Amino acid sequence: MKWPAQSPNLNPIENLWAELNRITAEPRPRNEDELFEVLKRGWESLSIEHLHSLIESMPRRCKAVVEAKGMPTKYYIRTFIFQCIILVK
Repeated sequence: MKWPAQSPNLNPIENLWAELNRITAEPRPRNEDELFEVLKRGWESLSIEHLHSLIESMPRRCKAVVEAKGMPTKYYIRTFIFQCIILVK
């Protein structure tokens, strides 16, 4: 393949990080222990269905990258938007 193996187009974990960020946005932890607990609760609240949908999206992601000849796809654009939202917070 001519594009990098770590292409954001092919990295559904970015969607998961964005979802975890949304879930854990409030309350703000005041120390490391609280941060761990907030992240643990957030991770445990992610649905198995959501995880499966990300896994099942891989064939569509691969097809989109091939069709875009390695250029950004809608998956990359969504990841970029999620990252911008996180930075603005």
